[in-house]
Amino acid sequence: MNQRKSSILAAGILASALFAASPALMAGDHGDRQHGNQRDMTEMCDNMHEGKGRFNKAERQEEMAERQEAMAERLKLNDEQRGIWNEIHEERRQQHDKRMEKMQKKMKKRCDQLKK
Repeated sequence: MNQRKSSILAAGILASALFAASPALMAGDHGDRQHGNQRDMTEMCDNMHEGKGRFNKAERQEEMAERQEAMAERLKLNDEQRGIWNEIHEERRQQHDKRMEKMQKKMKKRCDQLKK
């Protein structure tokens, strides 16, 4: 009976300590994360204006075309199938470009707000 009481007491103390420590840990982490996002956003805005990294459209399209070509080779497509394959991917690229234009507008807006 003595061991049972001490086990329950130890479990209660441990649970209390964990609950007491968790808000302090979360509060400290939240502040660091907030400033990290601010720096990341500034860097992302700089990359967008300079057109490098994820915002280098020509480089990304070239990589995508290489992947699509490699996939077509692995599939061993004939000429007719390649034509259809290319049409499908051209449609996808156009849809992607439309989405990217919307994203670029939002990014420009956010970057302008960040500068203010």
